[in-house]
Amino acid sequence: MADDEELPVLTTTELGNLLKQGLRTLFPQQVWVEGQITGLRIPRAGHVYFDLIDPPEEPGQPAPAKFSVAMWRGTRAKVEKVLAEAGNLALENDLQVRILVKLDFYVPHGRLQLIMEGIDPSFTLGKLAADRDRLLRALADEGLIDQNRNVFLGDPPLRVGLVTSIGSAAHADFVTELENSGFGFNLLVCDTRVQGEGAAEQVAHNLQVVASHKPDVVALVRGGGSAADLLVFDNELVARTIAALPVPVFTGIGHEIDQSVADLVAHKSFKTPTACAGALVDAVRLYDDLLTGLRAALGERVHVVLDYAQQRQDHLSQRITQSASHAINRQADRLKNLCQRLVVTAPQRLDRCHDQLETQALQLRALDPARVLARGWSITRTVDGRLITQIDDVSAADELITTLADGTVSSTVTAKEASS
Repeated sequence: MADDEELPVLTTTELGNLLKQGLRTLFPQQVWVEGQITGLRIPRAGHVYFDLIDPPEEPGQPAPAKFSVAMWRGTRAKVEKVLAEAGNLALENDLQVRILVKLDFYVPHGRLQLIMEGIDPSFTLGKLAADRDRLLRALADEGLIDQNRNVFLGDPPLRVGLVTSIGSAAHADFVTELENSGFGFNLLVCDTRVQGEGAAEQVAHNLQVVASHKPDVVALVRGGGSAADLLVFDNELVARTIAALPVPVFTGIGHEIDQSVADLVAHKSFKTPTACAGALVDAVRLYDDLLTGLRAALGERVHVVLDYAQQRQDHLSQRITQSASHAINRQADRLKNLCQRLVVTAPQRLDRCHDQLETQALQLRALDPARVLARGWSITRTVDGRLITQIDDVSAADELITTLADGTVSSTVTAKEASS
């Protein structure tokens, strides 16, 4: 108990101040600290606050180390100028940085914090380039660089899925370009964040959502920004999502020099949203011009075919007319010859026919029954008109009628006798 009484007794304020003084003694000068920005926030006062972490080895795991960082408004202006001059950089979540800090213990909150006073932009640029190169090598090794580029782009690409921040200049420029074309584009727009924490995951998800509606093409666009603003388009998840989509992806990301990884794995890339939309308009116009040419060629072909058919019809009509005329003339000549022959041969044939008729008349007169009867012959029939030519045709008691030259005689058979 005596030893305990010798230990100092401090108030929280005294302890805080001692820690503050101890840090200043231990770290009398500024130090460089490397890490990844997360939780970036800028209140209205203009100061900047974020956490600096060592990235976890596996996604989803907690960071192995984390420090709170504060940068006052005056320092912020100097740092932003340095970043802009170095390569259009800006502080952004997930950005790897090397910052110059002063260690401080903030007594009111009992918290160790780093007061940011400078930045090394070359470190960030180097990390960005190294990460980008690593990702590109991995995508190339897996055959993903050209995968979406090989997806067939149908004609005409009128059904367009658009992934962008609705209400942004990029959204307005893209839509205006399509509307001014006069073509009937069918636009499906999916609103998404294009920068900041969680933007990469949202962009990747919305690309898949739009593609599920099976448009002809998907457009991913945003306006210009700093290199840090465009980090989402160098993100591995976004790149792999674009490469794997079964729909062609057009990118229109506002940048002046380098292409993003998203540009490199897309079907086609353009420097602005307007240029991206213009490429779609050009594709539809090319298809429209092709259809117009085909219609003109088809019309010309139909005209040629109709002309040929008319000429063929005229030729056949002429041949038919000529053939009919020749046939009629031949038949007229034949009829004329027949008439001439008839005029010559008719009297002779008539004379021959007259002689034949006279001969036949004499023969008929010689066979006239009346003349035969006049010579003493008679004709006997039964009462029912059956002709009697032999004695077997009658029987005793049959009644007979005998026709003579001047009348008839009725008789009854009493007997019959065959001639010897």
